[in-house]
Amino acid sequence: MVYEKIIRGKFVDLKSITLEDAEFSYAIRREEKNHTVGQPAADLERQKEFIEWQRNQPGDYYFVVWNKKGERVGLIGVYDIRDGVGEVGREVSDGTPMEAMEAKVLLEDFYRDILHLKKVTAVIYTSNERQLSNQKKLGMTMKRIVERNGVECAYFETDVDGTQFQRIRQLLEKIRGQEQ
Repeated sequence: MVYEKIIRGKFVDLKSITLEDAEFSYAIRREEKNHTVGQPAADLERQKEFIEWQRNQPGDYYFVVWNKKGERVGLIGVYDIRDGVGEVGREVSDGTPMEAMEAKVLLEDFYRDILHLKKVTAVIYTSNERQLSNQKKLGMTMKRIVERNGVECAYFETDVDGTQFQRIRQLLEKIRGQEQ
């Protein structure tokens, strides 16, 4: 689906992905460091097809993360939304840690305040130790091991209550205050 508004933050903005973002999204998902982000499209044309498909899918929001210099620095989304539950992910970032953190906070604001989700899930490759650790730090609970695209994954979930990113929000506020 397309969310027509720009979700604005201090360090980044989130904008629904468009066909103009196809080359960026194809390239960033294929970078070697991003080998744990699911199956990248086979080629640029398949990426364009995916974007066209995604933009028409109910309960599927995919955003490009833009820094304040007007550069694309990442992707993030919430999708498979049903009965007040959505999956978060499709996250890749070439931005600074601050930009990546704020993108997560902005996405949480979106799925809590705009979509009114009650619970979110995440499916992380078990080989992606960094993201597994991050999910646990964010208070998500691993419920079970699942298989996605033939790869073993950990399935996490948490209630949407506004506390998941509380420490990150506090850090962002502190940095915002120092910059003013």
